[in-house]
Amino acid sequence: MASGRGRILTAEDIARMKRRGYQAERDLVRMLRERGYKAVRVPVSAPSGEPLPDLFAVKGDRLLAFEVKSPRSGRAYFYREQVAKLHEFLAMFDLYPFRDAVLAAKFPHKWVFKRAAEPGDYVLSRDDEPDIVI
Repeated sequence: MASGRGRILTAEDIARMKRRGYQAERDLVRMLRERGYKAVRVPVSAPSGEPLPDLFAVKGDRLLAFEVKSPRSGRAYFYREQVAKLHEFLAMFDLYPFRDAVLAAKFPHKWVFKRAAEPGDYVLSRDDEPDIVI
């Protein structure tokens, strides 16, 4: 199966990527809960036209919507369509004065978080410093 953006992926490659991604999402939910957030993973098993994040979290008057990646390489790629869905999701919750679309990349032994101020293509590197405090 083609990834649409590069190399040809086998069924085993896809299954491995999904397992790694699911584990990163569960780890992030646990981390957020330890920091006082109410956090939920949104299990969507197939691509959807609905504006659903990988997970979202609430703490006080702050709502965070996350797109989570767990790359094997030193870079995580977030595409415009994924980021736009985060913004569409957040737009439904105008009750919250503080809403952030957050890109999260779990590299070996390090998380990197970046605020996606507007829809667009983003690349996070293992060497990037987080620009949002979780």
